[in-house]
Amino acid sequence: MHRMLSTAVMSTLLLVGCGGDPSPEEREDQVNDHVESLRSDPAALKTFLQDLPKGGDLHNHTSGSITTEKLIQWGGEDGACVNTTTYVASNPCAPNTVPLSNAANDRAFHDAVLGAWSMEGFSGPLLDAHQHFFDAFGKYGAVQLDSRSDDSYADILSKAGQNKQIYVELMQGFGAGTGGGIAAGLFSPSDTWDAPTLLAKRQQIIDTPAFKTAISNMAASIASTLSGARQILGCDTAAPDPGCDVEVRLISSANRTATRENVFGQWVYAFELAQVVPQMVGINLVSPEENGNSLSYYNDEMFALGTLDDFNDNQPGRKPVHIALHAGELIPQVLSTTSQDHLTFHIRNAVAMAHAERIGHGVDVLGETIGDGVDDLVRDMHDAGVTVEICLTSNRVLLGAKGAAHPLSKYIEYGVPVTLATDDQGILRGTISDEYFAAVTDQGLDYRRLKYMARVSLENAFVEGASLWAQSEVYGKAVSACAKDDLGATPASADCERFLSENKRASLQWKLEGQFAAFEDSIVK
Repeated sequence: MHRMLSTAVMSTLLLVGCGGDPSPEEREDQVNDHVESLRSDPAALKTFLQDLPKGGDLHNHTSGSITTEKLIQWGGEDGACVNTTTYVASNPCAPNTVPLSNAANDRAFHDAVLGAWSMEGFSGPLLDAHQHFFDAFGKYGAVQLDSRSDDSYADILSKAGQNKQIYVELMQGFGAGTGGGIAAGLFSPSDTWDAPTLLAKRQQIIDTPAFKTAISNMAASIASTLSGARQILGCDTAAPDPGCDVEVRLISSANRTATRENVFGQWVYAFELAQVVPQMVGINLVSPEENGNSLSYYNDEMFALGTLDDFNDNQPGRKPVHIALHAGELIPQVLSTTSQDHLTFHIRNAVAMAHAERIGHGVDVLGETIGDGVDDLVRDMHDAGVTVEICLTSNRVLLGAKGAAHPLSKYIEYGVPVTLATDDQGILRGTISDEYFAAVTDQGLDYRRLKYMARVSLENAFVEGASLWAQSEVYGKAVSACAKDDLGATPASADCERFLSENKRASLQWKLEGQFAAFEDSIVK
């Protein structure tokens, strides 16, 4: 790797050579200066960022994160076909379609499918890009078979490991439509949308035999998928894939384009699935935020989720279920003239009504004028520790938000926890390393901020266990059990090892600190 150190870094190194090893703070300063020296050398900067430890990815849609070439390959192997006008896949093959296996020897056909199923090579106006992106999911749905779930997880985890991540939360429906369908049949137009009614409907939903069967079957399917992915990655072999070192947790996501009753049922399903699947840690809401149903039922759904969350938290013996919500993924261009007011309250109500602990995207925050305004909202988010999952590539490609038009600097100004995430890296044709590159080149962030964002990803992950840090969001001072150890040291002291073994979050954070120490040493020595 080309590492042309700045004069400041070279001077510091000379001083270190005379006075011993640098302190952690000095080491971080030197690497920060090194990054500044790479701003004029994109290739060297990309290499540096590829090697940078990145913690976790908290906003990752399984269906949109699979490498598109893999989807084409699997579809061909599984006998799927494609309509060469719409590029919608079918399996079994529909009339007048072409076998996807032809893509193996027909480069033009392969590239046409690749372009239809992803943003590869796309050029066009912003709204066309927005539509092309969301249409892609439906085009390749027929090749994303349940039998390929372990392949899908293996692909995503491998990519995460190769890009120096150690934790991923994967979002998908996990069969929540079963709960949605049951719920839709239990509500009548005369039902009041209040807490007593919703909790009564909740009980009816979970008492339905089909609901219980679906939960049991999905729990078994998830266990099989996770085990199968590890087998594909060779985790128990002498040459395991880097993905084997990536810890996985799951987020059950409801589809917001359905009716409010259906979405409520999907959330009931998600809460119950989390009680029986150890890796299921949270809930989200997906699909276009500007959809007609998404807008019409927004506040009703925020109220319903808050109601379910209160109920779950107040029932002894139930596992806590965390809430992360897509909110503020809106721009004026995607809304009708009569819907523009939705730009003013989605993030606020996701936090206040639905108890969102994390917000995905949060791009429209600068226009959230409801209540006491933007400054009050971001101040409240800071005070409550609400984290924003920043997806720079997605926001640029789909919303046109980049540079000064992106609200990242506002969140940073107010101390709102922020972390970088990929969103749909398969369709968007990128990796988490590309997000870090955009953070440096488009947002002007330095090494210290990148390191902070990687730390935030684990501090505010939904993984179980206590934090390594004595004070939330104040990184560098460990809890008393590990306070006397060098951060990330292996082995740690007996007290620290005991604490880490009892707290998965802290153990991941300790691992990240060890990675940072080794990485920084490789730069300054």
